[in-house]
Amino acid sequence: MNTSSVELERAVRGDTDLDELLRISREPSVLRYLSLSDNYFNYVTETEGVYYYKIMVDRVPVGGIHGETDGNVLYLSVCVSEKYRRLGIAETSLMKYFAMLPDTVKTIEVSIEETNIPSRRLFEKLGFRAAGWDQELITYRKRVSQ
Repeated sequence: MNTSSVELERAVRGDTDLDELLRISREPSVLRYLSLSDNYFNYVTETEGVYYYKIMVDRVPVGGIHGETDGNVLYLSVCVSEKYRRLGIAETSLMKYFAMLPDTVKTIEVSIEETNIPSRRLFEKLGFRAAGWDQELITYRKRVSQ
């Protein structure tokens, strides 16, 4: 797969792709690490400082990036459909997302379950370092150079 066909689009209320993204969030391998409420897309499209970018491949939604800012810290999560994993999509999407960050973001933080080895490897490859543990979650952090 050519990762140049990967695009990010900010989700907005009433977006026709949200049903497909909700379906992706209910795939067994996603549910293992992430659970979305019925009001999730209302939250990410209507709350200040909260952003959800759809990951699109050839105009098809294949996952998303959730970001929330608190001061100069961005809290992040990413999800890609089982069918589109191990193709470089998450890495490409995150690099594009990081390029769009406002100058006010100085630190990016992500919490990953210790058993989620593929996500841990991805974020380590992107320069994140383990910064703490909370039960079975590892907090990874990266300083942003602006």
